[in-house]
Amino acid sequence: MNAFQIVVRFLIFGVLWILVSDHLLNYLVQDTAVTQQMQSFKGIVFVALSALLIYVLEIRNEHAETRRKNDAIREKDRLAQILNVSPAVIYSLLEEAPHTQRFKVDFVGDNVLRVTGFAPKEWLDPTFWRCKVHPDDLFKVDAAQLELTNKHSAVHEYRFLHQDGRYRWINDRMVLLRDEATQSARIIGSWLDVTEQREAQAQTALVAHVFETSQEGIFITDAAGRFVSVNQTFTTVTGYTMDDLAGKTPKVLQSGRQDAAFYKAMWEQITSAGRWEGEVWNRRRTGEVYPEWLIVSTIRDAEGKAVQYLGIFTETSSHKAAEERIQRLANYDSLTGLPNRALLNDRAQLAIHAAVVSQVSMAVMHVNVDRFAHINESFGHQVGDQLLVEMAKRLASNLKPEETVSRIGGDDFVLLLPKTRANSVAQLAIQIMDSLGEPFVVEDQTLRITASIGIAEFPENGSNFLQLTQAAESAVHEAKRAGRNTVHFFSRDTQERIKAALALEQELRLAVGRDQLVLHYQPQIDVQSGRIIGCEALVRWNHPQRGMIAPAQFIPVAEESGLIDAIGHWVLLTAARQNAQWQQQGLPAVPVAVNLSVIQFRNPGLRDSVLQILQSTALPPALLELELTESVAMEDSGFTVDKVASLKALGVALSIDDFGTGYSSLSYLKRFQIDKLKIDQSFVQGLTMNHQDEAIVNTIIALAHSLGLRTIAEGVETSAQLDFLKASGCDEFQGYLYSRPVPAQAFEAMLRGQMSPAA
Repeated sequence: MNAFQIVVRFLIFGVLWILVSDHLLNYLVQDTAVTQQMQSFKGIVFVALSALLIYVLEIRNEHAETRRKNDAIREKDRLAQILNVSPAVIYSLLEEAPHTQRFKVDFVGDNVLRVTGFAPKEWLDPTFWRCKVHPDDLFKVDAAQLELTNKHSAVHEYRFLHQDGRYRWINDRMVLLRDEATQSARIIGSWLDVTEQREAQAQTALVAHVFETSQEGIFITDAAGRFVSVNQTFTTVTGYTMDDLAGKTPKVLQSGRQDAAFYKAMWEQITSAGRWEGEVWNRRRTGEVYPEWLIVSTIRDAEGKAVQYLGIFTETSSHKAAEERIQRLANYDSLTGLPNRALLNDRAQLAIHAAVVSQVSMAVMHVNVDRFAHINESFGHQVGDQLLVEMAKRLASNLKPEETVSRIGGDDFVLLLPKTRANSVAQLAIQIMDSLGEPFVVEDQTLRITASIGIAEFPENGSNFLQLTQAAESAVHEAKRAGRNTVHFFSRDTQERIKAALALEQELRLAVGRDQLVLHYQPQIDVQSGRIIGCEALVRWNHPQRGMIAPAQFIPVAEESGLIDAIGHWVLLTAARQNAQWQQQGLPAVPVAVNLSVIQFRNPGLRDSVLQILQSTALPPALLELELTESVAMEDSGFTVDKVASLKALGVALSIDDFGTGYSSLSYLKRFQIDKLKIDQSFVQGLTMNHQDEAIVNTIIALAHSLGLRTIAEGVETSAQLDFLKASGCDEFQGYLYSRPVPAQAFEAMLRGQMSPAA
């Protein structure tokens, strides 16, 4: 209570006191003398009574104000509880200045944290929410606020970035309120996450689209077998619309070709197994009988009760078979059954498009029989035709499933080779020439032929298929002029490159037999102790003229030429023999790791070859480690699992090389009995510089240790990299930081040095 209020109340009480005090005293005290004496105390009594009354009134006002405040707090809490329970977020935007149409958040419900992941206080930042709206949807937000100025209400949906990093769809309903006195505006809105509804609607629309556009006839019945829905293909095939089938069952389609026993057996299987599949003869509305391949499935509710049945069928009538025969005649060569020029052209367009998109090479190979006219003249066209049929079979047997061989006329064949490099084309050309060089037996005649082959590459020799075929044909003519029975590349540069590769292959064949291959050994180091605990055997080619050739230059040639098995066996035998010799000399027992190529791993005799090497060298199996590339490990086949298990049964150690570079599922780690994961050097090189590489390395180490596997990092070149690996718990490392790969004698010296007391 302020001073003015106190003065006013004193004045009011004073007037009342003057009016009633004399009467009150006369009434209370009958003695006149006493009454006169008490008149002198009226002022004091007035002050006392006034103070008492003011105090009593003040106490009552305070209690009333307290009750009002408590009621307001309770009302506010109740409103907050209602807002927080609501799935929608209630918010308020206040116009910064009249008619500016610039709004800022001045209230948002606490449940905004649950809906968006962001606390209410973050929303008070004027720039916060706009940064979270999907960039493609900002125009919707601006358009909605503009609409408010005309209609005073708006509803729109847009995407908002949730705190978890995913965009959520938001339904935003807004109302504009304007204070006529101040001309300021306020927007009151409700904000609802409708992502699940959006996704459900999209899924429903997709299902409906698939249902209506499916090339198969589809129908759904209720539990009693009455039609509920049919798609357009069903109507097209049978002639019946849903209106025609209302209240009816599939019996209306029965042709009578299958008896009651057939349908009884069908429904017995549907009832017991929930599914039936087979051929059914039905009758169209026109009366025409036709065959269809039908699949019927049971749709059950949550309790497992059959509530509907789904039928899907494909018509298999003779009309379709006739169309397929016509299509085949239009696309395949009638003599050999190979794709003809038209189908080859279609496939070539797809292959060229894929090559452009994927930035990969492709090739076209033209094969022409040398002096084929002489065969027709000597043995007749029937023998010549049969020779072409057999030749087509041999050509096709040399190709992969995605490659195409086509007869374009006479004795000319064109091979379409997607995703094929020049080196591979050369190998295939030699393989085809060898295959065609084998004798043909046709109508008791033994015939020997040769062929000239021309090769063109995309895009070097042509940007379209016509240009490529013309280039390949020109290359064939060059091969003919060069003496036939040879391969010619259209591009001179490519021709020279292939010649060099073929020359390297020939020299590599000689190198295997002339002991030009040598092994170098790179130490593998324990991260914690710094001691040598293993080594990796790495092959080198000591060429008499070119000097030491790195494996990256000749291993691909070895794989394409089929030499990799021989080289791989030599590496295994030499590494095992060397390690056994070190053990006989009393050097520390450390395992030697040998990398297996994909081709070597797929060799059915690999397990027996490893066993024979271990027995012949007397090397303990535990001192041999086989490194498998991750591409081998990711092959999800029984052969791969069995091969790994058979190698592990020998007692050798197994590791996955270049781990982390694959893109397939990691489920193979629990299927294979491996001992170690080798962290690829591409990740190691980024340590201390690239957070992503650091995260990948940490993840690999944690994954390996959780599975009971050791880890080794390759390509370690700096102390900082080693420190990171040590802190992350990596077990082993190898790389230039400790030593490059060195000859056997140098590695032997390292082992001896480790035996010294100072080591």
